[in-house]
Amino acid sequence: MDKLKIAHIGTGRRGSGTYLPIISKLTDDLELVAVCDQQEESATEQGDKYNVPAYTDTEQMLDSVKPDICAIVITPSNNHIPGLLCSERGVSYCTETPIDTDLGWADKMIASAQANGTKLEVNENYYRVPTERIKREMILAGVFGKVNVAYNDFRGHGYHGVGLIRSYVGFENEPVRVYGFRKGYDVQNHVWRQGQPERSTEDWQHAVIEFEDGAIGIFNFSSLSYGSPLRGFNGSKFYAARGMCFRNDAIILNETADAQRSVSISRRTNNVGGYETLAALVADTDPEVVWENPLQNYPLSDGEITVASELMSLANAVRNDTEPEYGAYNGRKDREIDVAMARSWANEGQPVSFPFEYEKR
Repeated sequence: MDKLKIAHIGTGRRGSGTYLPIISKLTDDLELVAVCDQQEESATEQGDKYNVPAYTDTEQMLDSVKPDICAIVITPSNNHIPGLLCSERGVSYCTETPIDTDLGWADKMIASAQANGTKLEVNENYYRVPTERIKREMILAGVFGKVNVAYNDFRGHGYHGVGLIRSYVGFENEPVRVYGFRKGYDVQNHVWRQGQPERSTEDWQHAVIEFEDGAIGIFNFSSLSYGSPLRGFNGSKFYAARGMCFRNDAIILNETADAQRSVSISRRTNNVGGYETLAALVADTDPEVVWENPLQNYPLSDGEITVASELMSLANAVRNDTEPEYGAYNGRKDREIDVAMARSWANEGQPVSFPFEYEKR
């Protein structure tokens, strides 16, 4: 299949600042054919910038330009509105996280995509960071053995942190029960983020997630995570049967199991039009574990690779009639656990078991 025609819905900060510039680089695979936003001025500005028609009405755009795929980057609670319009017209799409804030609407989106034979990808990018990719490759290769306990220490909020934990304990590993706890604290008054009001309080969210194979996920998140100099250190970690990983530092037992051995990860690069881009990450295990960047022929930074891989996951699913890499199931599961955590900490830590009731749409 030749280039796929992609339309972009949502020309706000993330759409115009991240997605559209990356789409414009993926010239061998994608052709931007339209942009759409309820704010006419914003849509027109981006349409002029990329020399494509601009719309304020999603239905009109879909019917006029007939794209192959759409990227939806809007307020997440509204994802179902353009999403259902896309699938009803046979157009596959991806959504900026979460799939939708409401589980009932998420189910409707999944059902509509299945009924109309379209693909639905959720753009979870935390686990797509290259350093996370090589960790997961090592986990899948059995380097660490079974992962027993995985932590997210305010690396990402809600579904982002949950997605990282699930990438360690296994995406197929179903949650059984969640215990949540929430508490506020006073902190030194300080500039939380440039251009934002100062903050002197902090809200902490904690949860313990039990999985069906016995693994435990520990979720910790601070309201000061994004931008505060007071909380400049964050990360994730996991402890497994024969090793562990703290942030990006991996350790396993040596061959005689009487000492630890650090796993070194080297970086291979390509020069693409004068731009040095990541080609692969290689772990010095025996045998070597390698994560190859499937987009190494594009001039992309490590951060851009994460978003580009989301778009290409959808494109490849349409081309090959396969499921997207992350997919609606994983996107929904992350949000389901997120909702369960919030329910538990709103109810003084009472456990929430799966499945649980929620409003159907």
